[in-house]
Amino acid sequence: MGDVTGRRIAAALIDAAIIAILLVLVAKGLGDEGTTKRSLWAETEGSPRAVFLLLTFAYFFGTEALWAQTLGKRVMKIRVVGEDGGKLGIGPALIRNVVRFVDAFPALYLVGGITLFATGERRARLGDLAAKTKVVADDAPPPPPSERRDRPEDDDILAQVLR
Repeated sequence: MGDVTGRRIAAALIDAAIIAILLVLVAKGLGDEGTTKRSLWAETEGSPRAVFLLLTFAYFFGTEALWAQTLGKRVMKIRVVGEDGGKLGIGPALIRNVVRFVDAFPALYLVGGITLFATGERRARLGDLAAKTKVVADDAPPPPPSERRDRPEDDDILAQVLR
């Protein structure tokens, strides 16, 4: 499968550029330019900031819930899967993206970056740990099918209990 850390960082930079464009659109479209502001972030005070944060969450959660990858991950040919290599479900996608806001503190994904390198070969951020997910190469093989054991018949179970 190989280490995808470099691709993951590049994907995060692509996604950050998309979010920066989103910030500009929200700040210029809904922000308060009437007063002297020091930055685009300052222009989004109040409800425009809430709209920006909601759209940011919707971008990450929506793309991962639908395709198991953001646009950055798609470009870098990586995707999110369950710890077992299975398909990413809605619940884990929600968890990993709610925790994304914690990963992003104090700024520029510092906490997430430290966690990524502190988790050894697993290379997981807090959201991956909480959601029991991992990021793999898009061409990674799916997990082998689980061994299906036949369920014993009720009569067999009853016979064993009565012995």
